Amino acid sequence: MNKKILAIIFGGRSVEHEISIISARSIINNVNRDLFRLLIIYIQKNGIWKIVDTDALNSARETIKTSDSLIIPSFDPNNPGFIEISENRIINSYEVDVIFPILHGTYGEDGTIQGLFEFMNIPFVGASVLGSSIGMDKIVTKFILRQANIPVTDYIAFNRFYWRKNSAVLLEKISNSINFSCFIKSADLGSSVGITKVNSKDKVEDAVELALKYSHRIIVEKAVLNPREIEVSVLGNEEPIASLPGEVIPKREFYDYEAKYIEDSTDLVIPAKLEDELTEKLQIYAIETFKALDCSGMGRVDFLINGETNEIFVSELNTIPGFTQISMYPKLWEVSGITYPDLITKLVELAFEKFKSKSKLNRDLKI
Repeated sequence: MNKKILAIIFGGRSVEHEISIISARSIINNVNRDLFRLLIIYIQKNGIWKIVDTDALNSARETIKTSDSLIIPSFDPNNPGFIEISENRIINSYEVDVIFPILHGTYGEDGTIQGLFEFMNIPFVGASVLGSSIGMDKIVTKFILRQANIPVTDYIAFNRFYWRKNSAVLLEKISNSINFSCFIKSADLGSSVGITKVNSKDKVEDAVELALKYSHRIIVEKAVLNPREIEVSVLGNEEPIASLPGEVIPKREFYDYEAKYIEDSTDLVIPAKLEDELTEKLQIYAIETFKALDCSGMGRVDFLINGETNEIFVSELNTIPGFTQISMYPKLWEVSGITYPDLITKLVELAFEKFKSKSKLNRDLKI
């Protein structure tokens, strides 16, 4: 059987660049080489694309060694792939059957690069342009989930301009309708970047200014009392399935960037110790969230559960969840019966399935 050529694209112009490197290395180490040949593409922080080999991924915190040549997408829809350029001339071309973008955050998880893949006419793992952009935006996500009668916490949203003009009004609104404690976040970042837990009014301004460093749109979410942080992985296209839930027990006040990726003190309980009824309800909400946000391929739905009442709230959905060896998405599927290598293969199969279905759409207007 001919091997499919799988392009793994990682790095990117994002504050989550280093996490992308770790995720990519895990995927490369676990992909089934009997089924796939790999083309590994690294997007540097300055946005320049390079081809690298597996030896260049030894450390997530060192500069990855690359050649001087550049790689750019080919925009021939009949021969999708990439072109390598050196000294303003083409030195090589690469055919590609499918792309696995492992680009967390801005310019990777937000629909921008998915639009590029659509132009290239090439299958890719994960959500569409629409699903990616919605899933990345916490404000739009909450709005849509509320319309779908899926429970979310109370929140207030505003942009940089409104904050600069009406900060006093917003401070009162947060105090009166959200109260304390609350979380102040950039609206369109992942990995807990730019998030502050605020327990008093005098801390709001600093938290908003921190979040504004990463986005011009801000969301303030009411904190859940005695929260249990539960995550559920979702896999599929039209008929998605949900994994068993896992529980995150951070040693910090909440599951921030350091707790996720740097420290080794956070406890992951997989599967979570929950009653069967609560587990089933979480799985149903996870699938409903996945469908409501027009997702496909993969997604990890994060929940907050009130520790006293067991009331469930959807926190967010990640369309390109972490794929490190300690990341919840692959670990939850492992305990649910799908190994890491088989998960990668299944995601690629779903990419082909989605591409085939979309290819049947009529692109010509015939009257």
